[in-house]
Amino acid sequence: MSFQRRPRAFGPRNRGVWILLIVMLVVLALSCCAGLLVSIAQQGGGEPDPSPSVSVSAKAAAVAPARLTVPNLIGVRLPDAEQKLTSLGFENRRVEDATDRNRPVLSRANWVVRSQNPAPGAKVAGSATVTLRVSKPTDAAATGAPSDGVIPDVVCRDLQAAQDALQAAGFFVLASVDGTGQGRRQFVDRNWIVTAQSVKAGTQPVRSTRVRLTVVKIGEANDACAS
Repeated sequence: MSFQRRPRAFGPRNRGVWILLIVMLVVLALSCCAGLLVSIAQQGGGEPDPSPSVSVSAKAAAVAPARLTVPNLIGVRLPDAEQKLTSLGFENRRVEDATDRNRPVLSRANWVVRSQNPAPGAKVAGSATVTLRVSKPTDAAATGAPSDGVIPDVVCRDLQAAQDALQAAGFFVLASVDGTGQGRRQFVDRNWIVTAQSVKAGTQPVRSTRVRLTVVKIGEANDACAS
């Protein structure tokens, strides 16, 4: 009886296969360990990534509202002041009667800015409300009913109101002239303000006396009605 010798599992013929298998297992184990270490480092052991804070700062800067410089609008006619604010990017404005009489601002061309908030030169957001306190140049005019035969004081009244007062006093020979020397015609009398009158107030000339009124447009600079 003969016995055949069984080959060993780790014999010379199978040694290469076993070595390759062992190497693969070692590589796999090392890869798993490396991945685990990286995961642990990202969760708490590593340094924080500065990029998120940088991106947040950049985003905040982009969202922050632009700062605008408030212009000087004191002494400017209301329509021109409002147009200036719009052209500069101011979205909100409020108009108030500077005399605290709460008069409605109807014909805006007849009103002039007397004060403003925020002050000229202030840096504010474009969404900030700019408050304009306005009055009429005619607010400085003398008040009182005219007396028959007596020249009334019509300086600082609008041209229409001045003519009405003179006519109520009995004087109908009236004329008006552009005080700037430009020779402009007065088509809408209420848009002009009297800065001088040729016949002194309080005098009693003959009724045929010609009274000439010097006028400028409401909102234009003049020494007589600057307040």
